[in-house]
Amino acid sequence: MKIITFSLMFAVLLAISTLANGLEINEIRVGADYDQAYVYKVEDKYVVDRKSFGAVPAENNSLIKVDAFPGSNVTFTLKVGNTFKGDSTELRNIVVKIRIQKIDDGSDLKEESKYFNLEPENDEKVDIKFKIPLNVEASTYNTIITAEGIDGNRTKYSTEVKLKLPIKKESHDIKIRKVTLEPSTIDCKRTTKLSAEIVNTGPNEEDQVALEFKASTIGINSYDNNITLYSFGKNADRETNYTKTSSIDVPSFFSAGTYPIYINLYWNNIILFDQKIINLTVKDCAASGKKSAQKQNGNNQQTKVIQQTNEPSQVSSQELITATQEASILSSPVLLSVILGALIISLLAILLTFSYLKRSKA
Repeated sequence: MKIITFSLMFAVLLAISTLANGLEINEIRVGADYDQAYVYKVEDKYVVDRKSFGAVPAENNSLIKVDAFPGSNVTFTLKVGNTFKGDSTELRNIVVKIRIQKIDDGSDLKEESKYFNLEPENDEKVDIKFKIPLNVEASTYNTIITAEGIDGNRTKYSTEVKLKLPIKKESHDIKIRKVTLEPSTIDCKRTTKLSAEIVNTGPNEEDQVALEFKASTIGINSYDNNITLYSFGKNADRETNYTKTSSIDVPSFFSAGTYPIYINLYWNNIILFDQKIINLTVKDCAASGKKSAQKQNGNNQQTKVIQQTNEPSQVSSQELITATQEASILSSPVLLSVILGALIISLLAILLTFSYLKRSKA
């Protein structure tokens, strides 16, 4: 998101009285950046105003010369110094506090720095940042800057500067405040959700606002028109913002790649006033990986089946081998002759024995 810096550097060397000599704010720089609507960026309507006042002292209630708008980020950069000489007094637990009065719907905005110590004749640079509310009125707001610390004897030191911060408004200032795409990367499940919030930070009611989601490359074209956005402050009980949400289905035949989606905000329904672009990343479905896993699982299952079917098959083979061996013995000619000869000899022996016994008996 491009940040437009409207006005940077309100610098001034300050000679400020303190409750006890030794602590002072040497320099103040104020910068404001603001995310302008597309139309102002194109027209280059912003002005960069860089001014440094050098050694010219500024009095209390001086005007901070920056262009700050609703939603601006305002940064105060201060240089705080210990004016004691030599090794006389170290200042400890120094803290810088800034308060912008009645800027947040009648309440103050407050921020402060971290605590730090300062040796004599040294200084410290401090940054304090504020986010200006969207519902702020165009006006000038009192800003109070204080620095406080103590020495080794717990004597308190303090200094204060009072300035004025002007907040401006464009005549027409509708803009896209927030865009979300969830998820921003899709693969097998090619569905995502796009949401955009628009807001009116200008002083006027806008009753012909249109919001469009468009991505021709993947067939997205959604358009809401005649939206009414009231200005902040004057219509606290009415809608000053509008949110559009759409589900996006990307067909499976679209190739993998990055597809830009344009979020267009129109004034008077036809004039492009603001624009954001968000990218949708489409990846190929990891089907090959899944198929490989399924194939591997299938192979494992098949292997198990084969092993289970092989066990009885091996038993059958052993039985087959034993039967074959027996058949081979009976079918051998030599062995068969030996067996037949033995049988014949046995029969002859039996006959001879029977004949001998018969003769003996006679």
